[in-house]
Amino acid sequence: MKQADWNALQRALLSPGETHDGNVVEPFFRRLLAVIRDSKAGHADRALACRDVFGCAQAHCVAHLALQLPTGSVSAEHLARAGLIQDPLTRQVRLDQTLEEPELAVYRRQRRRYLQQIPMDVALSGVLENAGFSRYNGRGQQAAVRTLLTSPADSTVIVNLPTGCGKTLAIQAMSLFAYRQKLVLVVVPTVGLAIEQAQRAGEVLKAAGSDHGGSYFWTGGQADEERKQIRERMLAGTQRLLFCAPESVITALRPVLFQLAQHGLLGAMVIDEAHLVDHWGAEFRPEFQLLAPLFHSLREHSSSAIRTLLMSATFSASTLELLKDSFVPDGSQAIEVNGSFLRPETNFNVRKTSGEQEHRNVVLEMLWRLPRPLILYTTTREDAENWWKTLIAQGFSRVGLFHGETDISSRKLLIDQWQGNALDIMVATSAFGVGMDKSDVRSVLHAAVPENMDRFYQEAGRGGRDGNACWSWLIFHPAQVVVAERLSKAKLISTGLGLARWKMLLQSRQRKGDSYFTISLTALHRDLQRHSEGNEDWNMRTLLLMQRAGLIRLCYAPPEAPLFEGAPIEEHTTLRSQYFEQYFNRIGVQILNDAHMSEDVWQQYVEPQRCREKQARAIGFASLRNWLNDPQRPLCRQLEEFYRPGSIAPERSCGGCPGCRAQGRGAFTPTLSTVFHLNGLPPISLPRWMPPSQVLRLRYRPETYRSVEPRVLLHNWRRWLTELLRSGQVQAIRASRPLLNELKQAAELKALPFWCALEPGDSAGHWIELVLLMPGENHLPSVGMDDPAQLIVAPETVADPLHRYRSWWECDPQSRILDEFVKDL
Repeated sequence: MKQADWNALQRALLSPGETHDGNVVEPFFRRLLAVIRDSKAGHADRALACRDVFGCAQAHCVAHLALQLPTGSVSAEHLARAGLIQDPLTRQVRLDQTLEEPELAVYRRQRRRYLQQIPMDVALSGVLENAGFSRYNGRGQQAAVRTLLTSPADSTVIVNLPTGCGKTLAIQAMSLFAYRQKLVLVVVPTVGLAIEQAQRAGEVLKAAGSDHGGSYFWTGGQADEERKQIRERMLAGTQRLLFCAPESVITALRPVLFQLAQHGLLGAMVIDEAHLVDHWGAEFRPEFQLLAPLFHSLREHSSSAIRTLLMSATFSASTLELLKDSFVPDGSQAIEVNGSFLRPETNFNVRKTSGEQEHRNVVLEMLWRLPRPLILYTTTREDAENWWKTLIAQGFSRVGLFHGETDISSRKLLIDQWQGNALDIMVATSAFGVGMDKSDVRSVLHAAVPENMDRFYQEAGRGGRDGNACWSWLIFHPAQVVVAERLSKAKLISTGLGLARWKMLLQSRQRKGDSYFTISLTALHRDLQRHSEGNEDWNMRTLLLMQRAGLIRLCYAPPEAPLFEGAPIEEHTTLRSQYFEQYFNRIGVQILNDAHMSEDVWQQYVEPQRCREKQARAIGFASLRNWLNDPQRPLCRQLEEFYRPGSIAPERSCGGCPGCRAQGRGAFTPTLSTVFHLNGLPPISLPRWMPPSQVLRLRYRPETYRSVEPRVLLHNWRRWLTELLRSGQVQAIRASRPLLNELKQAAELKALPFWCALEPGDSAGHWIELVLLMPGENHLPSVGMDDPAQLIVAPETVADPLHRYRSWWECDPQSRILDEFVKDL
């Protein structure tokens, strides 16, 4: 930034129109222009926008820091509250202090996240080049995409990648390569996120030439005609990708999903932010945990394999165990891709106050100095509403309020305003922000104690998604710790009440065959006189707890055919309405323990499960409480232990925490995503032509070809190359970068399944490799005990790396001539 940028801002501020705006590019500067011109903005909004501008300019060492604001735009009182002074004669505004380096780093938008950039596999970049994709964001993303596109079609894959590493690319890649005529169903936590991700996916698919022109999301507020078109595309195999919330999957989408499965048109089921299956599914949205029995049922009724993908940026050990127990079919093993690292952008701060009044004063003080955009998190809806009213009374107007009771239309408006920078502050509970891809949030302020470490870290991580420095502040008083501990305790029914409710549910059973029966989720407890959402929630919690304890197995069945086959649910005849009311209100149950009504069995199986789940919640709260009691302990080390599923620790980084600062250590931001961990891959099936040594050497004579130019050779080899890749007999090609680029341009390969592009020095993967050497190249791979199965194609004159006086194929009696191999293929 130069003095000229500052001068351009001044001219734009004083110009009546927007003629000078094009010369203002700094985001903090542009925000000030927007706030000054916003007729709905309050004086406090404008004062804080001015403070941000001065902080940004000071961070970039701009001299002569003074601004002339439009007359009457900001009162002197509000300027003073924001730490600004106004000369009574010249009316120029200045910042009344020198900011410290941690503040300047945020205003400078100092880069904190450095990811190893890796060339994207040419099969993928060739399709996505028009969408601007050419490199992977680290080894973790590369491993996730490759694993998803090369693992067995019925795999359960768990991907742990931090925010900013592009988990969504894995979803888009599946729709482009693995399932061209099938649906990839993506379950996301919120309607807002479904709409946002659907818009982004539509842009990518359009750039790749695979856009159908319609909607990619399904929500409760859609018109019947729009839903009808989505359903028709799903049944025709052209929808390819659909985003929705779990409630839609369990209800409205369930019948058509069974139709797709039965016709082999459901390719993959994805849960984004899958840690919420544990956190929210056990509490106020049981539909998250009902996804597991639905996924299993869809697989059982499918005429073809269905892949399951569970993704999150943060998996604790208990959450990972729950997901495996819930979603991995019996006798199978999940494939785990772990490329986790700690977020390096956030400068963490915590402050304990003596009581409620001091707490309120300190929070207000921080709200008058922290850079925007800012999220103010509370624990309860009442607190969120009170803080929103307080900010309005302080003179702020560009403030949103978002909590669990915010209606759908208001949520959509708030998200649009937040994304469009029409709001500077969002006052919210945990209902806001999950997966929200607003990259420029500079401050996250917790005015209450979250119920566990994971929620705190998730919410603090809403800042700095662009990889630049940001603030996290947690300000609390002792009474809030008590509230957080109470909230942290899982809402689990006692064994006595659970058994009583189970016996009540059994009264509604309807036998559906020898193996299972259905029960009503709306069955009334004896103390209730009418149906209620709370009663249904406790019914589901009881069933889910019994399933986790191993007493029962929940399942779903497709609608009865042929009466309802293919007919939209919206076509409401009386008969259909009655049928589907029962269909959606019932769930299937298979008994796994014949003594399921015994008090002793409940004490033996259910009570220990309750204790384990309570203990897992207690660990999450204790981790946060221990840090609050002793902030001098480095938070980065505590996070490293908390997010260590098994023995795999995330790569460590630290944007600044009280413990590290107390030890005189600054921000630690190394290049991240340089390593990944991959577990659970099944053994590969070797093709019939592969010898027991798992290396087959094929030699060719360059002089037999009209030209040895790579493009000409590849054209001559197109038939057998295409056959090997299409059939999956090889899933990776190892070659020089120039040759890989030639392969990228080969028209015959663009319509084939995904394949991994490996350069000579790249690490081996879990694939059968085709190694290609052109005339003049000599990068023959070394062959060892742990090397992958390889099909090596090279000129016959290449020397053996170990025996220079012999050709590379002479010492192998199983080596073959390429032309002979091609004839037998």
